[in-house]
Amino acid sequence: MAKKASNYLTLRESRKIISYNLKQMKYYEGLKRRKRSAEEYTTVMKDENNLLEIEDLKTCFFTDSGTVMSVNGVSFNVPKNKVVGVVGESGCGKSVTSLSVMQLVQAPQGQVVGGQIRFNTDALGYDEEGRKICYDIVQMPTRQMYSIRGKDITMIFQEPMTSLNPVFTIGSQLDEVSFLLDPKISKEAAKEKSIEMLRKVGISMPEHTYTCYPHELSGGMRQRVMIAMALAGNPKLIIADEPTTALDVTIQAQILELLRELQKSQGCSIMLITHDLGVIAEMADEVVIMYAGRIIERGTAREIFHNPLHPYTVGLQKSKPLITSKTGEPLYSIPGQVPNPINLPNSCYFKNRCEKCIAKCGGDYPPEIRVSDTHAVSCWLYQQGEDAE
Repeated sequence: MAKKASNYLTLRESRKIISYNLKQMKYYEGLKRRKRSAEEYTTVMKDENNLLEIEDLKTCFFTDSGTVMSVNGVSFNVPKNKVVGVVGESGCGKSVTSLSVMQLVQAPQGQVVGGQIRFNTDALGYDEEGRKICYDIVQMPTRQMYSIRGKDITMIFQEPMTSLNPVFTIGSQLDEVSFLLDPKISKEAAKEKSIEMLRKVGISMPEHTYTCYPHELSGGMRQRVMIAMALAGNPKLIIADEPTTALDVTIQAQILELLRELQKSQGCSIMLITHDLGVIAEMADEVVIMYAGRIIERGTAREIFHNPLHPYTVGLQKSKPLITSKTGEPLYSIPGQVPNPINLPNSCYFKNRCEKCIAKCGGDYPPEIRVSDTHAVSCWLYQQGEDAE
C-alpha cells in the first residue's frame, strides 16, 4: 500500500529547516549592515523615462515550515507622472512587493534575496556614456536608504489607525516628519508646514485638527493625515497600499479624487495597490495583475479592462457585481484554492483553477508572451502558433 503524503514535519526535518533559516537570515542581515561604496549600490536606468524599474525581484520569508517565496521574479516599471495599479487577491504578493521597495519587509524572517529595484533620482546625474545613474535599492545598505525613504519614496498604509501613534497629537506626529527631513527647521516653521499640509489635503479646520489625537478623527480624516505625512517631503513616488479599504464608498471617492489631484499638481508617480478593480479603472494608467507571487498579466488600463487575456484576469472581472446583473443570479467566484506557497509547482500556478487548461499547462511555467508593445501575459494559450481561443 502506498504511503500517504503528510503535511507534518519530522523532528529532523524541522531542525534542518531552522538551521538553514538561521544561516540565511544571518547572511542577508549582514549584507544590510555592511559598509559599501556608492558604486556597489548604484547602477543605470534602462529607460530614463521610468521612475522605478523592478526586475526579477525575489522576496521570501524563512518560516518554521520552509521558505515561502512571496514575490517570485516580479518585473515591471513605474513611469514618471503615471499611476500604476497592482491588482490581485489577498496573499498574492502585492504588499510585499511595495515593502521590498521601501526596505520595510519584516526582518529577519523576511528578506529580499534577488533582483534589482532601480530608483531614478536627480541627485546622481549621468555617467560618461550619458546613461542615467540610479540607486539599486536591493543592494542599498540600510543607512543609505534613510536618505530617500520618507523623502523621495513615501508610503500610505492600509489602516491609518494602526499607523498613527494614539498617544501623540496629529500635530506632533506631522512635525516629527519635518524634523526628520530638515533637522535645522524651527518648531514654529514645522508647525506652520504641518498646518499647511493638512489644509492641502482638504481638512477644513487644520488648526483644530493639529491639536487632536487620532481617536478624535474619523477614518477619512485619519487617512488624509497619512496622505499629508506622505506628501511632506515632496516625494517623487507615492506607494498607496490599499488606501481606501477601511473607508466607506463616499469617503473612498473623496480620497481617490484627492490622490489624483495631488499626483497631477505634485508631478509625482503613484504605485496603487488594491484588490478593487473599480478603483483601478478610475485611477490607473497601467495595470499589473499578480497571482501567487508572480505577474501573470500587465498592460494599459484600457487593454486590461477591454481585452483581458489571462483566465485569472477574466475571473477577477467576472467576480465583480454589476448594475446589469440579475437579482437572483449568484456572484461568480473563481473555483479552487491558491497553491501552497512553500511547495509551489514548476508548472502554471493557476492550472488547477483554470477553465481553459490545456495539456501544455502541466509542463514548465509559461514565459511572458508579448501580445502588443504594452500588453503581456504569462499563459500558454497565447504562445505563437497556438489559437488564443
